[in-house]
Amino acid sequence: MRRRWPVIVIPLLVVGLTACDIDWSDTFDSSDNDDNTADIEDTDIPGLDVAISDYQFDQTYQNLADRVDRQNYYRVVSVDLAAEAADTDEDIRPTRVILYDDANRITPIIAADRRAGLDLPPAVLVYRDDDDNDNNDNVGVAYNSSDYLAACYDVADAQDALDALESDQESLVADVAGNDISRQGRVDTLSEGQGLVDRTSDNDFDTTLDQLVEAIGDDNDLQLVAQIDHREAARQIGSMLDANDDPSTLVIFNAGRPQARLIAGGQTVAVDLPVRMLVSQDTDGVVHINYSQPRYLEDRHDLDTDNAADDLRDTLRDLVDDAID
Repeated sequence: MRRRWPVIVIPLLVVGLTACDIDWSDTFDSSDNDDNTADIEDTDIPGLDVAISDYQFDQTYQNLADRVDRQNYYRVVSVDLAAEAADTDEDIRPTRVILYDDANRITPIIAADRRAGLDLPPAVLVYRDDDDNDNNDNVGVAYNSSDYLAACYDVADAQDALDALESDQESLVADVAGNDISRQGRVDTLSEGQGLVDRTSDNDFDTTLDQLVEAIGDDNDLQLVAQIDHREAARQIGSMLDANDDPSTLVIFNAGRPQARLIAGGQTVAVDLPVRMLVSQDTDGVVHINYSQPRYLEDRHDLDTDNAADDLRDTLRDLVDDAID
């Protein structure tokens, strides 16, 4: 029987055995783009592994959706971003990402370092890097590698799980693209905690999480996508995240115009979006909110965004202030 992640979504979102399936091209008019997305064969994003697909974009994406289903992974939630188009004048080419769970792989990684829950469940990105829909060399399938997780978090104790996750991801992407990984992003420029914001809360875990979700709901420019309860997922496979069985919940939300401008500045950043914030409690009982600095995402993906990162930074700071005070 397929295991389910605990998910909470806002009304009108389609929930069930469907993907966290984000079609960014629904959000933007995809004509005549001139962004900073590198040709796939020239992609060099730290920690990002990419395969060039043998198929056109639609078929590549369908291959991914079908393979995830055949593998009996649980796809968390389906999101329609067409509603954002009215508020956005940015143009991007077809860009989609699926978040899928593999709890037997990811639970030991989160148990080794609760902060790793910010980047898990894993995401797979499918994108087209130019406007020629008939060119099969311009579709990429990308994901953040296990080496990326190992460089960014203290997860040495979960090396077996990291190796198994990487093997699964390589097999998945090779099947989807019809090709093995062609570009492997080096991680020697990365370090533990790089680009990670860590704020501590004056409130208990439940209050912090509730106030964060409330703050997102109170902002008309934001849209809650899902809450993923890592502790409950661990319990469902008979495990715990730490000796105290402390809570950890990933909150995923669309951040409106600044987020849209990030993607328009370079498609590979979509592997790290929608925005993710991790609310967790450590073994000392301290409650944390973690998220990636927008400037870090901008630098890592070599984006050209005209202050979008600063605008998103301000939005995220305000949300966290509301949650922790």
